[in-house]
Amino acid sequence: MRYSISDLAKKTGLSIHTLRFYEKEGILRYVERTASGRRVYGKDSLGCLIGALCMKQAKLTLSQIKEFFDMTKQGDETLPQRLEMLTTARHNLEEMRRHIDQCLDLVNFFVSGGQDALAALEKGGDADAAFPFLTLDGILELPCNIAGDGTIEAILPSEKQKPAPKKKAAKKA
Repeated sequence: MRYSISDLAKKTGLSIHTLRFYEKEGILRYVERTASGRRVYGKDSLGCLIGALCMKQAKLTLSQIKEFFDMTKQGDETLPQRLEMLTTARHNLEEMRRHIDQCLDLVNFFVSGGQDALAALEKGGDADAAFPFLTLDGILELPCNIAGDGTIEAILPSEKQKPAPKKKAAKKA
């Protein structure tokens, strides 16, 4: 299959400007031209683009991505350096996955607790007693750690560790 630059932009969500920039910088390769000079992207250029976008997601810089593709043309002697770059990319993606999993755990904790609070309300009970982390005052008493790199990780309490609900302030008349 072959794509024009506008077709490729639509399919990837990248702008035409970005595709041209990637080509100019030597990141997007194997771009063919029609007799009238229009860009045409085939299987090889798509593979190159997919690889580049994956590496970009893995927090490699555009210059590192270009260097990786440049090294592929140099052959087997650059395999150790390319493998090191891919190992770095994998490490970066694993860290992102770990962070996403932590965020998902936190969201799931609040969804589950919110469902418990809603069920308590529907039965005429106290939502704060069912799940004291969602209150009018916001999220309360959720301990967290701040890692050396500055990332914040919530420590999700187990059922046994949930704090007692806060007493509600009396409404002013």
